[in-house]
Amino acid sequence: MAETKTTGARRGEATREAIEAAAVDLFAERGYHATSMREIASAAKVQPAAIYHWFDSKEKILTRLQDDFMDRLEAAVEEAVAAEATPPGQLAAAVREHVVFHGLHAREAFVTDSEIRALSTRPRNRLIARRDAYQTMFRQMIEAGVKSGDFTISNPAVASYAILLECTGVALWYDPKGALALDEIAAIHVELVLGSLGAAPKVAGRTGARKERR
Repeated sequence: MAETKTTGARRGEATREAIEAAAVDLFAERGYHATSMREIASAAKVQPAAIYHWFDSKEKILTRLQDDFMDRLEAAVEEAVAAEATPPGQLAAAVREHVVFHGLHAREAFVTDSEIRALSTRPRNRLIARRDAYQTMFRQMIEAGVKSGDFTISNPAVASYAILLECTGVALWYDPKGALALDEIAAIHVELVLGSLGAAPKVAGRTGARKERR
């Protein structure tokens, strides 16, 4: 009996994942408002009623996608930062992970960023708060670098906004079939970021190479 329940649970999770994958594609291609629940069900190859077993509204699908994206992004960046001991090393690790994650998950990044406008007030404010906290992490690393003498920048807050905008933009133009591998693009962004903060060339050189991903 226990084995049957486990198999059923797996089948249910697969249904939810299919719904989410279909929603990401449709939201990215057509936009949130132009996509119906019935169209998501059709793309996921499930009955419309199956969606409501997992999500009681289209907005719940969107917030699930956005929360999942932020959860995984934050976890990847925080793990990379924790492995470094200096402000330049920590910022370099954060930039590398941010760029690579956005390159690997471009559609999810686009839906998370562009469809924030589609959210009702409470989930929109919650997502904005998460994004603000994420930006604060970058600002604090820059401030630590200024304090240690590794960076010279007059306004760490503005610098953090500019850096995140630049690095997030990879999701819009990165082509897996292009001339540069994603790790190379990430390393270039590290060079650009540390250089823009006035880091000495020897510091930028030490932190520019990306560590092997697990």
